[in-house]
Amino acid sequence: MSINLSFGQNHPKYKIYNQSDFEKNKVFNQVYSLRIDKSNLESQAEDSIFYFIDARNYKGIINYGVTFRSKNHRNFHFLEYLSMCFLKIEINKCYYSQKDSIINIEGFVSGNWDWGSNQLIQGKKMKSNIDILLGKKTDTIRSYYLGKTVNKDSVEVKFHNKEANEFTVLDTFPAFYFKKYSHYRTSSQYGRLPFKISGKVTKNTLLAFGSWSTYSEIFDLGSMIYYPEKNQQKKVIKKEELDCIPIITANKLVSDIEKEKTQKEEINYYTHTQNAENYILARQYAKAKEEYNLLSQNYPILFARDISNAARCAILSRDFKTAFLWSEKLALKGIELSYFNSKIFNGMRKNPEWKIFSIKYDSICKLTKSNWNLKLKKDLDNLLNEDQADYGLENRKSPKTLYETTERVTGKLIDLLKKEGFPSEEKIGSLVGKDTVLISFPDFYVLILHAMQQTPKNMTALNELLDKSSNALEYDKKRNFNNILGAGSCFRIYKGNLYNSKSCGRNDLEVRKISFKFNNPHGFIMDYGNFVIEAYDAKNPKTADDYYKENYNLIMKLTDDWEFYDK
Repeated sequence: MSINLSFGQNHPKYKIYNQSDFEKNKVFNQVYSLRIDKSNLESQAEDSIFYFIDARNYKGIINYGVTFRSKNHRNFHFLEYLSMCFLKIEINKCYYSQKDSIINIEGFVSGNWDWGSNQLIQGKKMKSNIDILLGKKTDTIRSYYLGKTVNKDSVEVKFHNKEANEFTVLDTFPAFYFKKYSHYRTSSQYGRLPFKISGKVTKNTLLAFGSWSTYSEIFDLGSMIYYPEKNQQKKVIKKEELDCIPIITANKLVSDIEKEKTQKEEINYYTHTQNAENYILARQYAKAKEEYNLLSQNYPILFARDISNAARCAILSRDFKTAFLWSEKLALKGIELSYFNSKIFNGMRKNPEWKIFSIKYDSICKLTKSNWNLKLKKDLDNLLNEDQADYGLENRKSPKTLYETTERVTGKLIDLLKKEGFPSEEKIGSLVGKDTVLISFPDFYVLILHAMQQTPKNMTALNELLDKSSNALEYDKKRNFNNILGAGSCFRIYKGNLYNSKSCGRNDLEVRKISFKFNNPHGFIMDYGNFVIEAYDAKNPKTADDYYKENYNLIMKLTDDWEFYDK
């Protein structure tokens, strides 16, 4: 509460205010953020006005319809990350002169800038000034401009299929600014930064603290001084800790991600497989087996990886009758009987039913292969050879040539899919390596991966065909490219160690998935989580080690035999 100080017989000369007075008169909590001069909320005609913008409805650059394409044919994928941090205001001294309506305020301001706007989450800390303004606000509308996002010499930028530049307007937002104001700017450092500001207070005066990528702290000084009873009963919520909250992750609004999590999902094919794999992670094989049984009841044709997992769960549940039933389904994928030489199937091979099973299995497998689309299989091999002639490690061509090759091969792939349909496991069989290892990523998927990386002009036509095949459960689109590009990953594997970015929260389920990849004795084919494997930097090992120490938390040692994935 305020304290009156008088000197002599006149009315009190000064009023003193404390932290509680300011907190009770805080307004616009988590609404505005400060933008000045060279931000992408700046107009083309440069000015020096401080704008406080309410950009809570910002969608993200990609979501506004902005597209990027490499001009030099090198792989390029635009990823936007946006987070907002908080400021903490400490009022040490504040006295108001009733004679001239001048207020003097001193204190400290601090915040957290460990990660910020359009910075990759593994980026370095960014220092920022904090601007403090005292005055009467004027409401306005501000345009949100695209800004300088990429090097336009090497990347083509379009907005709704029209050429875009840094002054292309993406959106407009409510805002306010001060016409006449007092201003103080802190130094650009970390920690508690001292500030001192004074100015004339009217009934409409606000005190605002702002910085890049932080929610502005705004106080209604007019109400605090002229209408002290207005907010006297207002409850002050103490902010326990300074932290930042993610707004956009890998081009996707975090609020949309959370909505997807909370909304009741329609039960589909992948609902069952995800549930089953979570049971496998918990080593609850009987429950996983039942989940796969539900999957089989609802979907007559399953992917080979799920059949293989179901058979393993039945074996580990000591239900050999069900294990034989599941295993027989693999014959419909053209998988040879030698697949069952794997150690996990020892119990089945010793079972009295094995002899009858093996004869029947071999017969089904031969019949399946006789019905394969051999022309489709041969045409795919030809396209793969054409692709690898330029992509091969020993004779890899220039980026321009690789782009042209991918565009040409993608066109042929589109024609092939239109004519013959998608090369599903039923049409050309499943891929098995070394007789006993089922590979869920067939060789021809490289053609799709290269198209995703190069984004040729005919990519839209390919996506339409792939979506159609995915809906028909011929193409396992949902699981095949989740982790190939590592987009949006918080996890890195370096020298056999699993690291989590300090900018990300702890995700125990993802940790279990990743660690399971390195401790999977029964040969399950799983979603191993989203992570990136970093090659060992033999030339600058200390630099790499220091980088990880600064930006990542060590979660666990995954393996001592880490050179196999760095070669």
